[in-house]
Amino acid sequence: MRKFLVALVILVVVLVALDRAGLYIAQREISTRVKSAYDLSERPGVSIKGFPFLTQVASGHYQRIDVTIRSDRTDGVQLQNIDAIFTGVHASLSLLLGQDAGSVTASRATGSALVPYSQVRSRLPHGVTIAPDGSVLNVAGTVSYGPVHGTVSGTVRLGVSSGGITVTPQRVSIDGKPLTLAGALASQFTFTIPVGTLPLHLRVTGVQVTSGGVLIDATARNVAFATA
Repeated sequence: MRKFLVALVILVVVLVALDRAGLYIAQREISTRVKSAYDLSERPGVSIKGFPFLTQVASGHYQRIDVTIRSDRTDGVQLQNIDAIFTGVHASLSLLLGQDAGSVTASRATGSALVPYSQVRSRLPHGVTIAPDGSVLNVAGTVSYGPVHGTVSGTVRLGVSSGGITVTPQRVSIDGKPLTLAGALASQFTFTIPVGTLPLHLRVTGVQVTSGGVLIDATARNVAFATA
C-alpha cells in the first residue's frame, strides 16, 4: 500500500510538472506571436488561466488568457498599461508549439489602457495646463492666440467617437469671459486624440478621468489576437 501511495505521489508530481512546463511553453509562444503581430518593442506578459492546463490543450479550448503590454504607440499616441482579457479562446496544440502559422482566436475580449495626460496637454494651446476633477479636466493658464491674450480657466470633457477620444470645451473662459464654441480660440480646445482601436484589435468604448491619466475601456468579439 505504501509503495502504491509513493508511486501515486510521484505520478502526481510528474503530471503537475508537465502541466506547468506545457503552460510555460504555450505562454511564451503566444507572447512571441503578439510581439510580432503588433511590432512591439518587448514581449507582452501572457497568463493562461485555469488548472489543469493540459486538459485545455487536449480540447483546444481555453477558459481565459490575459495579455499585458507595458507601453505602445497607436497612431502616434503613447499608451501605457494595455491590459486585455480574452475568453472563449481556441488554439491548436501545434500552434502553441510554434509549428502552426494560424492564429489564437477568442470569442470575446475586454481591455483597458492608459493615455498619459501629456498626450492631452500637448494638443492644447501653449501655456495651458490640465488637472483631473471628477469626470472632467480642469484647464488653466495664460494663452496668446492671434489677437486673443489672457488667462484661461474652465473645464473640458472627454468622450468617444469613431475617430478616437474627443476633447470638448465646457465652461471655458478667458479673463472671465466665456468662450463661444464658434470662436477661434475655442477651436483650440476641441480635438480628437486618434485612438479608435488599441493593439490586440480592441475597440475603444469609453473613457474615464483618473488621477494617473485617461483610462480607456475597450472590447472586441471574434478576434484573432495572436498570429504567426
